[in-house]
Amino acid sequence: MHEASEQQASRTSLQQILRNLPGTPFLKGVAVHTMRHLNLILLLVAFCFLFAMLKRIGWSNPALYLRQVGYYAPLILAPYGVSTLLVVLAWRMLLTGKESRPTLWRLCLLRLGGESLNQLTPTASLGGEPFKALRLQACGVPWPEAVASLVIQKGLLVLSLVLYILIGIALVPFVLSGGHPGLGGLLLGVLVLGGLGAAFVVVQRSNPCSLLVRLMKRFGLAKALVMGREAELETLDALLAGFYRAHPGRILATFGLFFLSWSAQSAEVFLIFTLMGHPLGWGSALCLDGLAMLFTGLGFMIPVSLGVQDGGNLLLALGFRMGATLGVAFSIIRRVREAVWLILGLVVVARER
Repeated sequence: MHEASEQQASRTSLQQILRNLPGTPFLKGVAVHTMRHLNLILLLVAFCFLFAMLKRIGWSNPALYLRQVGYYAPLILAPYGVSTLLVVLAWRMLLTGKESRPTLWRLCLLRLGGESLNQLTPTASLGGEPFKALRLQACGVPWPEAVASLVIQKGLLVLSLVLYILIGIALVPFVLSGGHPGLGGLLLGVLVLGGLGAAFVVVQRSNPCSLLVRLMKRFGLAKALVMGREAELETLDALLAGFYRAHPGRILATFGLFFLSWSAQSAEVFLIFTLMGHPLGWGSALCLDGLAMLFTGLGFMIPVSLGVQDGGNLLLALGFRMGATLGVAFSIIRRVREAVWLILGLVVVARER
């Protein structure tokens, strides 16, 4: 009874935090408004770029490829479904409590809902993490364990993505005889992304919550967020650092599943171009998708990476000597696939409330 009342009190306080801090519990006041304004500006710039790109190429030319896909379009949803299942299998390995561990189906739903919020809210791909943590807690997972699983997952996802992109870059000389003119810039981008991901993982083992609390107290920032919660944050620090020491096998297996989840999306590229009547080899599909993921990752500040992802697809299509029209058609088909899964995720969020 006492434990249930504690869980209810914790859940209530967390819900209050979420209500007071729209989108993410880690930002407040001026920081929230600054991020919103920055995201709106970036979104406007990206939208203008996308509109100009489509106007220059024309709608009718990509439409020819879209019509060619026809009734086979639902098949394009399958690779992302496989990718999601692999991520969920990895996520479940990070939840060590067997009695409180949710089913795969439940985790799939939470993944879809959380990722929809990540993609659609101006919170640098973090808006859905509180949703996942709260729903995990509602399933019986202790709050520190729920948060720790999400933090570890985020770092390993980024590092596995970096490996996937590096393999894509390594394949460029084999699929493009003359190389790619922007390969140096792409390599620099992935190294920056990899450095950030590695730093994020290293910090997890150095009591990041306690350090954050000390900094917030020193500068007088958001005391209400940490007042009386130091013990929970210390528990979270211990879980983060201890998991890497106690479960190295799970860390490696999780990393491998995350890498396979990214690789599964190369099947989507292969399938899209096959259905459009311009088939690619598996190596070319993996290479193209790996480079496309770099552009998507660099656009994490903009909801659904609008403009950055699409511009990247266009540049890659030109670099792969496919032509702008085919590149735009490919980007549109991917956007439609994203929209379907995002809508399903929003349905999950609505049902969870």
